[in-house]
Amino acid sequence: MTQQKSMLQKQSNGPWMMNNQQVVKFKTWFCEYVSRFYGDNQAQNQIYKLKEDHTLRVCENILLLGKSILLSQDELNLVQIAALFHDIGRFTQYQTYGTFDDRKSANHAKLGLKQLSFHKILNGLSLDEKRSILIPIAWHNAYKLPYIKEDKLLLFIKLLRDADKLDIWNVVIDHYTKKDKQKMITVLLDLPDNGPGYSEKIIKALYDGQLAQSSDLTCLTDLKLLQISWVYDLNFTESFRLLHQLGFIEKLMQTLPETNQIKGAIETALRHIEKKAGH
Repeated sequence: MTQQKSMLQKQSNGPWMMNNQQVVKFKTWFCEYVSRFYGDNQAQNQIYKLKEDHTLRVCENILLLGKSILLSQDELNLVQIAALFHDIGRFTQYQTYGTFDDRKSANHAKLGLKQLSFHKILNGLSLDEKRSILIPIAWHNAYKLPYIKEDKLLLFIKLLRDADKLDIWNVVIDHYTKKDKQKMITVLLDLPDNGPGYSEKIIKALYDGQLAQSSDLTCLTDLKLLQISWVYDLNFTESFRLLHQLGFIEKLMQTLPETNQIKGAIETALRHIEKKAGH
């Protein structure tokens, strides 16, 4: 990649004040916040730990992606904080509703924004810094990207969405290949495993090269196919390169019914990955 001055630095209206000490402070607060949810119920503790570990890996992913597009250190700090807090609403979501399914509870991004506002954790930051953290969180789980004129914010949203997906693939594949799915049925959104059944709308989205919609989910096979459709929502060459390298889609394919329709849809997705990864 050709060295170039960061687009974000050129657009900034003033100096970026986020520093490494603030990042450490936010990480310490996050760990303390999460620790309040742990208790005597080991099954619940396992679920909270899953989300805590996921969050920290998304922080690693977003730094990796950010470096691949030559973000400055200040910008890397900002996107890392957005990643740190992107799923903070998941903890109150599960505590209140007993599920991670936004359709059956509440939008976890909005729950997270409410928690950040209530605890006033970002109060010491500038308005520009707050927006650079909060807006990506607000849109990290949306079906479509928002219409935003500010290239900086749109880039941060895309980084968070990619970093999040890369680890969700990692997490769900681990659970799809476990024999005892009851341990983490929450991760699978409590969907029934109906064998070869699946939604025609979701298959069509895959063949059309589009992101499938969660409103069309009817069973576990649909969820897996929807997660494969995420390849059409990735934004960076490094994201595709990592996806290709780690073989997440191939691993997902091994857990799906062997039908010609499913095989064809996944082969279309794999060709898209190879093209975008530069292979």
